[in-house]
Amino acid sequence: MEVKSTNIDNVTVLTPVGRVDTVTAKAFEDALMAAVSTNKKIAICFSEVNYMSSAGLRVVLMLGKKITSLNGALVLIDMPDKIFAVFKMSGFDKILKICQSFEEAKEFF
Repeated sequence: MEVKSTNIDNVTVLTPVGRVDTVTAKAFEDALMAAVSTNKKIAICFSEVNYMSSAGLRVVLMLGKKITSLNGALVLIDMPDKIFAVFKMSGFDKILKICQSFEEAKEFF
């Protein structure tokens, strides 16, 4: 699994590519945890994710808890409708900040 990383306005923007499932969850987790070790302001862009399983949800939730404990900020951005539906079904849309774009997310950092 590839996770692209860029920095915009002192925020690390991570963009996973492809499927986030049982097979790729560990690589996804490793990339996210490496990013949070250098920056406590993280945006995850889901524009290039075409599938998200419960294993991927678990990784995002773990990252959210980690960032919260470090007084950082996590915002999920650019979610395709089918990926948003997975977050909504699980109730994660109530506990994680989800924005349509990075511009919208800026106010939370």
